[in-house]
Amino acid sequence: MKKNFNKLIESSIIKGLAFCAFDTLGPQPIYMFPPPLEMEELEIKKTEDKADNILTISLRDYIQIAIKNISLLIGDGAVYNKEIEILRKYQYFGIIPFPDLQLTSLTYFHFIDIESTEIPTASAFCILIDEKRRSFLYNNINRLKNIVIDFFSEFDKKMITEFPPQEQVESDFNGLLKKIITIEETPSTPISSQRKMKILIAGLDNSGKTSFLLSVDRKFSKLIGLSPTRGADVSSIEALGATIFLWDLGGQKKYHEKYLNKAQIYLFEADLLFYFIDIRDRDRFEESLEYLNKMKKALSDLEQNTPIIYVLSKGDSDIIESKEIKSNIKSITNKLTKLSQDGPPEIYITSLFEIFSILRAFSSGVAKLSPNRNLVEHNLEEFSTTTGAFLILLLSSDGLVLAESFRPKALKITEMEKSEDLLNVFEVVAPQFTMLFKIFANFKATEKDEATFKVSDSVILFKKIRVLNYDMYVLFLLDEENKKDLINQNLQEFLKRTQDLLIRYIS
Repeated sequence: MKKNFNKLIESSIIKGLAFCAFDTLGPQPIYMFPPPLEMEELEIKKTEDKADNILTISLRDYIQIAIKNISLLIGDGAVYNKEIEILRKYQYFGIIPFPDLQLTSLTYFHFIDIESTEIPTASAFCILIDEKRRSFLYNNINRLKNIVIDFFSEFDKKMITEFPPQEQVESDFNGLLKKIITIEETPSTPISSQRKMKILIAGLDNSGKTSFLLSVDRKFSKLIGLSPTRGADVSSIEALGATIFLWDLGGQKKYHEKYLNKAQIYLFEADLLFYFIDIRDRDRFEESLEYLNKMKKALSDLEQNTPIIYVLSKGDSDIIESKEIKSNIKSITNKLTKLSQDGPPEIYITSLFEIFSILRAFSSGVAKLSPNRNLVEHNLEEFSTTTGAFLILLLSSDGLVLAESFRPKALKITEMEKSEDLLNVFEVVAPQFTMLFKIFANFKATEKDEATFKVSDSVILFKKIRVLNYDMYVLFLLDEENKKDLINQNLQEFLKRTQDLLIRYIS
């Protein structure tokens, strides 16, 4: 079987597979393909001139892979305070670098029920790839996710009583590798060194799509005399270490059928859809929803579970509190909720005259494109539990909200009724904190990398952090100022544990 595995990967991007778990000895590699080399064999292998794709790796290296991955899932162990049913539902993916080994992995994290243990066992499965070719993982991540989840939905049943010996499961992992290689042979996008993503901007004509894009790009001068988009206008931006292609699909009715009939061109492999609805134009709500349903069906026919961000545009401050607009918002929200079978719809109200409302909607969407977001938020939740912070927002250097953690007690200290209202407030003001902090720093008005604001019975702590060569920011909502000390005591450990997640998030 070893020869069969080696033969499969000789011409493949994939360099190896590893399954790790937290057992009685701590984080351990359970299944390793290819098997680890003895130190003597490893030294001989390194001196050979023969070039192949076979991973030359020791047991110690595999143990380091296990420790790094499992620690991201369980942190300091506080996660085990969760209810067992919650642990069973955990399913995270992350892009994890191993620079010492010149490898990057797509890692699948979940908990496994094993009869001999009282609580589910933390596990991590790694697809190991050469660091220089990691874009393959990003560009094909959704297809890889489906294969891996399907595999473990069956394979977990083989580990109910114990971990079977490696020789008994080699054929299972061999079959999994063949499916992964099939994706490699028919990639979604050409394999290159650059990470690429595709965002669709859709909605009826005059729904605010192009204005939204221009606002994001800060090109306000182009707003005067703006004309409707004719057909599909494709542009690109650089964000989160990737080239993001923005497909602005013109909203005139004559183009709708073109996009739908040629969905394999316009909608294929879309990572995200921003769908725009003009909240002032109630007469066209049904027309907009009809178009939306057709787009969702086309995406489903392509077997794509593309996330959708709903943008209710033109919510300007002079009308947003009027009975008519409030009624419109309630009506369209109810309709979108009925259409959303996978959970409540993610809806943002934006105004061209309030740039932060647009940046908030955009950053929320873009942040979803990182495979590491869920795992970062998982670690933020554990950090929140340790420090007593009620709300934590992690921001990029330009104010994009990358991840968040929220505890219901935040509502009590802010005297707000709904969690979505609280998050809305902080996600809107967070980029403004970033801008103010930069301005004060430029004028040497602050010597510390933090600022504290007292608001009613709560405290907002805003901190600048350094992750390798990148500046980032964290916003905390606290009920008392002395919790700052606890945050400062635990922050470096949190950053040390998650810095690889954060770097792969933004670069």
